[in-house]
Amino acid sequence: MNRPAAKLSPQPGGAAARDWPRLPSRVGAALFTPATARWLLPLLRPHRRRLAVLLLISFAAAALGLLPPYISKLVIDSGLMAGDATQLVIWSLALFGIGLLATGTGALSNILHMRASVRMLARMRQRLLSRLSAKPVGWFAGQRAGELLARIDGDAAEVQKFAFNAVLSGSSALIRLIGGSMMLMVLDWRLGLLTALLAPAELAFLIWARPRTERHAAAVREMQGQYAAGLSETLFGLPALQAARGAEWAQRRSLRDHAGLSQKLISQNLWSEFTRAVPVLLSALTRSAIFLAGGLMVIRGQWPLGSLMAFIAYMGFMTGPMQSLLGLWHAQARVKVAAARLDAVMQSPSAPSNRFSPSGYGLQLDNVTISRGNTPPLGPLTLSIPEGARVALKGASGTGKTSLLAVLCGRAQPLAGHVALGGADLRLLGGDSLPDRVAHAGQRPFTVRASLRGNLFQSRAFWVKPENEARVWELLELFGLADRFRGPEGLDTMLGEGGLTLSGGERQRLCLLRALLTPFDILILDEALSEVDPATATRILAYIDEAFTCTTRILTAHGGAAASGKFDLVIELAEVKS
Repeated sequence: MNRPAAKLSPQPGGAAARDWPRLPSRVGAALFTPATARWLLPLLRPHRRRLAVLLLISFAAAALGLLPPYISKLVIDSGLMAGDATQLVIWSLALFGIGLLATGTGALSNILHMRASVRMLARMRQRLLSRLSAKPVGWFAGQRAGELLARIDGDAAEVQKFAFNAVLSGSSALIRLIGGSMMLMVLDWRLGLLTALLAPAELAFLIWARPRTERHAAAVREMQGQYAAGLSETLFGLPALQAARGAEWAQRRSLRDHAGLSQKLISQNLWSEFTRAVPVLLSALTRSAIFLAGGLMVIRGQWPLGSLMAFIAYMGFMTGPMQSLLGLWHAQARVKVAAARLDAVMQSPSAPSNRFSPSGYGLQLDNVTISRGNTPPLGPLTLSIPEGARVALKGASGTGKTSLLAVLCGRAQPLAGHVALGGADLRLLGGDSLPDRVAHAGQRPFTVRASLRGNLFQSRAFWVKPENEARVWELLELFGLADRFRGPEGLDTMLGEGGLTLSGGERQRLCLLRALLTPFDILILDEALSEVDPATATRILAYIDEAFTCTTRILTAHGGAAASGKFDLVIELAEVKS
């Protein structure tokens, strides 16, 4: 077999490793946590110019928004109360023009905000999926698919939304707060000071309420993950549940989880309404006091009516942004819960400092001990698998064959000892990266809701070459699948979710075919033909031995064609007694 030289050299760093300037890093750490800021800020980096434009537009919109109350004062005092029709027309037209400009600016800001927000969310979810794909096999043993889906969907959206709102809404609210407060002091400094007493009162209330808000958010997120995990598990396994008469049990579990989620959501909603109502009540009391004090001043002729109306409007410019800023700070308690859930996914081991380029593909194990979950570990094992050998890995169910294979191909780290590939320590891959030159087909085949072509997971460059498509059809013929897909749609025939439109043997053969289409120097067949008829399995294995004579082939099987034949090495795993 003609094999190109392998370059197993993970690149440390990358975009995520670039540090932002110190100030943004400190702001990010303050809004979230230092751990979250390390992976979140690089996701914001490509949008920094768009964010800068949005900030400028937000500042312009906030500045324009400060003008209408004062112009309304001029309409009332200089036009209506003074009986000057010219001034009335001039300031009314000015009010309309500024309102029109503010509306256009706001619409432009919303459009740009949505586009940038959507792109950042897509980038964040892509990064989450990338990190998940790099996790070792053992990490997934303690996870549930639906719970991870809840993090990628809900938690990512929560963090992304807050990251944008904290920058844009917070900056705009700060401009309006400063401008509104200045205008209040210009109109009447005494009433302005009275209004300013509202801020410490609201802040004290939210400081008291924040810990409970965080507890409610954590409870809701946990229940959302539990419900999504159970629902995903039920939908994926529904045919098996129906066969085992467990569909009704699954429905009861789903209803129970949904009831628990509903209870948590209702409690959170009631608390949220309470935390919103108190600041609104405080604002209403302050506004009533201003109306009373200012109205008496208007009645006594000490203050123009237009000034009172403008003051009330500017009071909204102060109290509204102030509540927005305090609300963002309060919302941070909920977002930190979501961010902490994403931190567990985004964490990754440090990149290896040395590049890894093995001289060959012989495997050596030196006093290796391997974890097997809750059962006693396997090992210590010391053995050598020469490059190009045909190896049988035997043992009863539960002896650790699959766990050993995960270590051999770099998808899991041993508890102790060393694994070498071509004389180089496999740990230089970081333990969580599958070597590029290893192909794997397991007992439980994986297919997705896509065409047959899509399920082969090949690039566009692969399909543009006619010889590659011809090779696929040759393998389909060899594997006894050609007649199954020789209809009008051919390779574009759609497969059902989870391969439900295929038999178990067809799924296994399809996944083995997929593995053979990738470049490899080590081929692992872990019970990969257990549901394939003996004649077809024998034909497939004969083809593999003939076409890949220089390739290391490691097979596990309890019987059948995969367990027979001539092997260069037989590894027998004994049952480990607890």
